[in-house]
Amino acid sequence: MTSKKTDYAALNAELEEILAKLQSGELNIDEALPAYERGMALVKELEDYLKTAENKVKSLKSKLK
Repeated sequence: MTSKKTDYAALNAELEEILAKLQSGELNIDEALPAYERGMALVKELEDYLKTAENKVKSLKSKLK
């Protein structure tokens, strides 16, 4: 799994690359399944990344009130 230290843009770019490969229809099932699994792991990591950013913004906003 990719380290949390990887930035959002890099994670998103990897996901976009996987999606393009899956949508191309050129992968056989033995290649598509691990690509799909990696894509799902990236989606989870990106969601976590965004949730962390959202929590930081909420925290900063509450400090300004």
